[in-house]
Amino acid sequence: MTLIIGIKCSDGIVMGADGAATLGAMGQCTIRQAKKKLDIIKEKVIVGTSGPVGLGQRIRGEIEILWEKKEFSGSKIRKPFDAMTVIRNKMWEHVGPELNAAGIARPALGDIASLDVLCFTLVALPVLGKPCLFQFDQQCAPEEATDDLPFVAIGSGRLIADPFLAFLRRIFWSNNQPTVADGIFATYWTLDHAIRTHPGGVADPKQIVILERKDTDWEARELLDDQLSEHAEAITEAENSLAGFREALRRRGEVKPPKP
Repeated sequence: MTLIIGIKCSDGIVMGADGAATLGAMGQCTIRQAKKKLDIIKEKVIVGTSGPVGLGQRIRGEIEILWEKKEFSGSKIRKPFDAMTVIRNKMWEHVGPELNAAGIARPALGDIASLDVLCFTLVALPVLGKPCLFQFDQQCAPEEATDDLPFVAIGSGRLIADPFLAFLRRIFWSNNQPTVADGIFATYWTLDHAIRTHPGGVADPKQIVILERKDTDWEARELLDDQLSEHAEAITEAENSLAGFREALRRRGEVKPPKP
């Protein structure tokens, strides 16, 4: 069970994840362990995967090799979609055989065979000097986050995260792109909301990693606990303000108490 969030901001990228890894076999969960789900590659690339851990490890390894070989720069990369295609083709070398194997095993194992190979991936990296956020579905089909669709969530917590992110966008940045500071706040609040309400499998500790400009280049770094605590305090203040707003309406008589 996983929740990984990505937000494209005006000045960088924010990614966040819950910290629960669920182990099991044949569709049965056995234990839950704390695990960091976002990896930083060469201080430039952020990768997060939901699904089989082993498949995610291979995908991360391939993206690291692509970065080391400078496959995201040079004359072949003219637009961000070129970088998406490079990643997609390399991912498919691992995902394709797993899906084919699942198809062979399905008559004996049922739907479990397919569920055990479904993997979703988020990747943040600089392309042509600009920060990009890509998502890849279970078939490795890519999609780039845009100004119009700046956020994405993957994993079992997505059904909770998507509506909450849409709510935060409508309230705080409906007419403009969020800043990295806005994105951190929205990501932390969404993770906190999902952890409190998800029926199981999404849990603390929270992890947030940002891709931001440093001097003339881009750098990925993980936020420390004391930096995250500031946003936890801001969320408490925001929730208290909402509760206080309703109470203020009640005092003015605009909200009538229910009849006994």
